[in-house]
Amino acid sequence: MRQLSTAVLAVLIAALAACSSNPAADLNAPPTGGTTSQQEVGKAVLKIGESVTVNDLRLTFRSVEGDSRCPTDAVCVWAGDAEIALKIEQGTQAAVAALHTTLEPKKTVWNGYTISLVTVTPARKSTTSVDPADYRAEVVVTR
Repeated sequence: MRQLSTAVLAVLIAALAACSSNPAADLNAPPTGGTTSQQEVGKAVLKIGESVTVNDLRLTFRSVEGDSRCPTDAVCVWAGDAEIALKIEQGTQAAVAALHTTLEPKKTVWNGYTISLVTVTPARKSTTSVDPADYRAEVVVTR
């Protein structure tokens, strides 16, 4: 039994050594091969109810569905999240995307375009609530 345990241990050590001899991949490095890079075609800061046209897309910031972001005057265990509803129209097609600041999805793909939520302002404070008229959403469109 002791010989079997020693043999198993030797195999495990050899397997770990083989794995550790390969350098770790850089997950932040740009992808190699292929043409996956997109070009920015538009950027906008919208208030609730406001629309913008980027190429043949019409984007409308419909609402803030939730805002659990950590207030600037508090200490939180996590940053929190803001969720917006963004209406996307192209020709006769339309949809509403739920986009987040921290959670997924932070972006959506629509007919070859990628629409990403960059930020939601203003920052929250623990003593006051944000008036819906003060909200702004920054979005970037790439293709």
